Amino acid sequence: MINIPERRVFESPLALRDTQLIGRPYKFLEGRAVPYHEWADIGFFLEQHAPGSLDQTTRAGSGQNLPLLLFHNNQRWPIGHVEQWRSDEGGLNGVWRLNELPEAQQAAALANAGDLTGMSIGFQPVRSDWEYLSDEEWNPDVGRKDRVTRMESRLLEVSLTPTPAFAGAEVALVRTAERPRARGNTRLDGWVRELAKLKR
Repeated sequence: MINIPERRVFESPLALRDTQLIGRPYKFLEGRAVPYHEWADIGFFLEQHAPGSLDQTTRAGSGQNLPLLLFHNNQRWPIGHVEQWRSDEGGLNGVWRLNELPEAQQAAALANAGDLTGMSIGFQPVRSDWEYLSDEEWNPDVGRKDRVTRMESRLLEVSLTPTPAFAGAEVALVRTAERPRARGNTRLDGWVRELAKLKR
């Protein structure tokens, strides 16, 4: 009998997750590390990241192999590292290769189950555009706070977290194998080849 991955579709357009093939470890995690044009409340100010603000880091050598952590805890082993970045108008997306440590596999299982689906970044601001309110306007109790748009930042790490600062930063899928590489232009061709492999 062949075990075919179950597909589950959640409400979010990024929430297609592959469940684990029996006996195989989770190998890859995909998701949006940070959305652009989305405000997050960081305590005494609101913050957003501008499109392309992390491009310099992710295109340069320093952006390769950046760690995937749990809860920004850099005192423990990373659970994986980045393999690919893709920045579009919506945000910075990544593909991370997971290692086989128990923590990594447990985190992947929790992400796959929908219990650990938030993503968060650790970064150093390089250029920021601040909008300050006057003392009369500033009232954090009703959300009237200073705002900062991060125009350029140096990415240090990405973490899995159950409570991301940005609602749009989330795991898209977890998988146990390489994605099929379609030769044609249609998605159907890739699925047909994948199904044929599974039937062998």
